[in-house]
Amino acid sequence: MPATRRHPLSTRTCLGMAAALLLAGQGLVHADWRDDIGYTQLAAELGSSVPTGAGVILLQSEANDQTSPPNYLPQDGGSGAITGTGAYSGKTLNAESGAGVVLSHAQSVAYYYYANGSGIGQGATEIHNYTATDFLNRLYAGASPPTFPGRVQNHSWIGSTDTTTDPQLLRSLDFMINRDGTLVAVPLNNNADPMPALLGNNYHALTAGLRSGVHSRGGTNTDGSGRMKPDLVVNVAETSYASPAIAGTVAAMLQSAVATGNANAQKPQAIKAQMLAGASKQNLPQWQRLASTAPYDAVFGAGELNIRNAYYIQQAGQRGYSTSTEVPSRGWDYNTTTNNAAGRRYFFSIPAGRYATTFSAAITWHRAILGINGGAYSSSLSNLDLALYASTSFTPDSIALYTSASTVDNVEHIFACNLPPGQYMLVVTSSTKNILYGLAWDAQLGGGPALAPQLSGSQWQLSASSLDPYLSYTIESSPDLVSGWTTELTFRTADTTPAYTCTWQPPQSASRYFYRLKWTPVR
Repeated sequence: MPATRRHPLSTRTCLGMAAALLLAGQGLVHADWRDDIGYTQLAAELGSSVPTGAGVILLQSEANDQTSPPNYLPQDGGSGAITGTGAYSGKTLNAESGAGVVLSHAQSVAYYYYANGSGIGQGATEIHNYTATDFLNRLYAGASPPTFPGRVQNHSWIGSTDTTTDPQLLRSLDFMINRDGTLVAVPLNNNADPMPALLGNNYHALTAGLRSGVHSRGGTNTDGSGRMKPDLVVNVAETSYASPAIAGTVAAMLQSAVATGNANAQKPQAIKAQMLAGASKQNLPQWQRLASTAPYDAVFGAGELNIRNAYYIQQAGQRGYSTSTEVPSRGWDYNTTTNNAAGRRYFFSIPAGRYATTFSAAITWHRAILGINGGAYSSSLSNLDLALYASTSFTPDSIALYTSASTVDNVEHIFACNLPPGQYMLVVTSSTKNILYGLAWDAQLGGGPALAPQLSGSQWQLSASSLDPYLSYTIESSPDLVSGWTTELTFRTADTTPAYTCTWQPPQSASRYFYRLKWTPVR
């Protein structure tokens, strides 16, 4: 076995403010981030049954800035097992990189990741802690990566080594994820500069950005350029916090996956697809795919992390493809591709009198890591596409309503507002057969766009809601429902600031008028 490689790693944490300020005011400064990701609502609905990552083993690596002893732990301790106290009471921290001292950044990460009373994965009781350099050296040492303790990993740091080693480290990470079924979260940088090489340029992990959009831009630039990042965004101050919020959510999702008794529910492709399909756009009306070859918004990825949506997609159960049987309007699958042009078909219906207020679907798959030779990997990526068709009696229309067909990404994502009643077909196609994929979809049913009067001060105004931010709408009026309808206002919500709502003040002074909202639906 080759000798261990020691990489001259240049890393830094993704922390822009003084950690002491964060820790001193955690409860006040970050009181609403769990509301934003749907956790507060999910906890209210499930009570004591809400998943917390119980039984899931976690890993955390940190970029220490002193070496003797290294500061990389959330709590001081010697090499090996450390009995947690305070926010880590009831937990065992394992100092895998030797005796160390507290790093305030590690405490901040733990706050979102697994700390009691705050972390989404706070039910986890076994955490393994590494320095970033130690983790990378182990990842890249020998003929293949070791099996690390920790089914869920968080690495809240950025860095690079050199242009030859960086791609190999990324391939080692992806090889480990695929081989061990590991789920990993990593951050982008806290500015709009190009991405640092490590570790955001991965294929298989979940890459974190900020809902503010203040994170790395321009897509991947190492081991394959042009892939869209981030995968998910979180409404926190720094990407270092967004990443453990995602990792903690993954731990909770893994716990609930184990509880289903379905081994496929635990696959990284399945959980990642559920989290991407569950990503919320409610706080991001500006979210937009610019082309069918772009699976994500260029800044916000699939959207804002939402554990509630992801959890209910998971709990809807695995549903297999079929050409003659419908699946529910929410669900997931873990399956393999066919190279038949018809693809893997999933038919579902929106019932009469309802709309899919939002419809979201995502697919993800792994690249193949090849040519293992002393840590020097090559890789190949198959191409999969995702499309949504209107359908009648299991016969789809000839032209897709929406297509996600990137040639460089290993994710595809479709998002639509206000699908009308009727049957639809979601289809996965590929020119390569037997590629494992995770697919998830979620049609959130509602009444569709609505127009209602409301009193503002002493004046009446009309409020339009549940709009598609990128569709044109018309408000029409009639004095008596007999004299015909007159166009009062035509608006496209994205013409100014994209929004799901619009208000308008009617000019009529008559005591009674009738109004209606018109738009062109997708079918």
